[in-house]
Amino acid sequence: MKNKFLLISAAMLFCLTSCKKNAENSAPAENDQKVQETGLHQDFTCEMKVPVHTGPQTDANGPANQLWTNGSTIKVKFIGGSTYVRSKVKQYAKTWETSANITFSFVADNAAADIKIAFANDGSWSYVGKESKNYSPSMNYGWFNDSTSDTEFRRTVTHEFGHALGLNHEQSHPDANIPWNTQAVYAYYMGPPNNWSKADVDFNVLAVESRTGLNYTAYDSSSIMHYPVEARFTTNNRTIAANNTTISAKDVLYMKTYYPWKKLMGRS
Repeated sequence: MKNKFLLISAAMLFCLTSCKKNAENSAPAENDQKVQETGLHQDFTCEMKVPVHTGPQTDANGPANQLWTNGSTIKVKFIGGSTYVRSKVKQYAKTWETSANITFSFVADNAAADIKIAFANDGSWSYVGKESKNYSPSMNYGWFNDSTSDTEFRRTVTHEFGHALGLNHEQSHPDANIPWNTQAVYAYYMGPPNNWSKADVDFNVLAVESRTGLNYTAYDSSSIMHYPVEARFTTNNRTIAANNTTISAKDVLYMKTYYPWKKLMGRS
């Protein structure tokens, strides 16, 4: 739910968002800031881990004090990756620039950067917002190679750079009203290869955010930030956000709202 904001104390730690393919079965990083993501369909399994909050939590989607300064040029560098894979990451990262008043400047491998992108066998993940500046790497694409499809590049890069711009996941929106088949969800996530506890499933999959103190627009099942929800995980056998692969109109609206172009620049 891209439009809710976390109003929390400056002392809190922020989420890291991440995904991994089942086939790789790689262990998550040993960091309680890790948020593994884009799960709930056959190819992915995902878990969200966040530190204990030291202030009131009013949003789980976009921490307000992790947004970049509007108009920023955000420096990005690579740690590894082929020339072709790098070119695809650049291509789809920069699609956000048409909606948000930010610029991604890709710099030399040995230069200082705000976002540092690796290609380790550790799933696909990103830190949220300007918290990226504090970590190296701060974003990872664990399964990209020269044979990766264009659709996969687009879906994964736009999703992870959405996190880097300060977005969390959309399915926790209080208006999502997903009719979870909780027993099916528990059976899946508490079994191998995930082996989550019931509390992990409750927190990562089934929780719905409170409206208290939230600032948000309408729920968007088409958002690039939405987890896929398989039919077997709903009581009405309905698939939701089966595999969103493009930035939605409401994703664009969010960016234009919180990273607005000045009217004198001729942007709308």
